[in-house]
Amino acid sequence: MIDLVKKTMLAGIGVAVVTKDKVLESMDELVEKGKLTKDEAAAMSDKIVEEGRTETEKAKVEASKLFCEMLNRANVVTKDQYDALAARVTALEGKLHKEFPNED
Repeated sequence: MIDLVKKTMLAGIGVAVVTKDKVLESMDELVEKGKLTKDEAAAMSDKIVEEGRTETEKAKVEASKLFCEMLNRANVVTKDQYDALAARVTALEGKLHKEFPNED
């Protein structure tokens, strides 16, 4: 399940890279046709790429929230929850050993 989420996110990043290349190609074509200057094309490309990054970050945050919700619904223990519980057990074992020391 985690691998599927990772692969999906990596695919999204790959799409963003391909999209950037396509944007640059499109801008170059518009410059060649004389519809945009190089400066306008560069500014527009930067704006489109930045908006793409922003949207990608939003998608990552939403995917992370969705994944966490799915784990909670499935009653799957997260590593943080497991580590917290293990720390509590260790602390309780320490207290128990102090109260009732044995030679083991």
